[in-house]
Amino acid sequence: MTAFTGFSPQALKFFRDLNRNNTRDWFAEHRSDYVKFVQEPARSLAAALGPMLEELDPKIMTVPNRVVSRIYRDTRFSNDKSPYRPRVFLAFHRDVDRWSETPAFFLQVEEKQYVFGMGIYGPPAATMRRFRLLIDDEPEQFLAVIDPVLRNRSMALESEKYKRPFPCSFVGSIFRKIEPWYQSKSIAVIGYREPDKTLYSPKLVDFLLDRFVILKPLYDFLWKSILL
Repeated sequence: MTAFTGFSPQALKFFRDLNRNNTRDWFAEHRSDYVKFVQEPARSLAAALGPMLEELDPKIMTVPNRVVSRIYRDTRFSNDKSPYRPRVFLAFHRDVDRWSETPAFFLQVEEKQYVFGMGIYGPPAATMRRFRLLIDDEPEQFLAVIDPVLRNRSMALESEKYKRPFPCSFVGSIFRKIEPWYQSKSIAVIGYREPDKTLYSPKLVDFLLDRFVILKPLYDFLWKSILL
């Protein structure tokens, strides 16, 4: 596997063209472009990120062909029958049966932006109940966990909130910091950037690792909620 040198603008062009021509015939004609400009760079990036992510979590899965998404969509249960994803994503998570129920570091590259961060997208209600109990028991520790996220301007919490808020006993500035997390049905800290020199260069590796290190305490706190 070659060293990661950055994505090419041709990758975004491929996604743009695929958005307009999402058919099996078109993809068959342009499969070599997908391999060259999307699949191979994505796997090289996964390989470059792997050793550091293993330091953050020795149990995390870093095998490139399992980290990098397939381009083929499962259309069996979707109203959208287009056969291919006009994007590529990398998801670093532990090797579990339902990884959407556990925290994962991620990157997604698409036509007009790239998206990065860490989240747990489909946690069982029991996990989020334990998450709130840990906050109740260890509020100062949780504030220390989220402080790097709150101070970093490149990412922010995005989550679906419960329709009926849970009682939250904190007050003042502590309440303002904790309450958005306390009322979340899932947790995702996400950053968005338009295509830039970072995306097109090896600097993307260090850029992502810097953000993943910021998110590591929250990643650990979420795992603690799962294993409690």
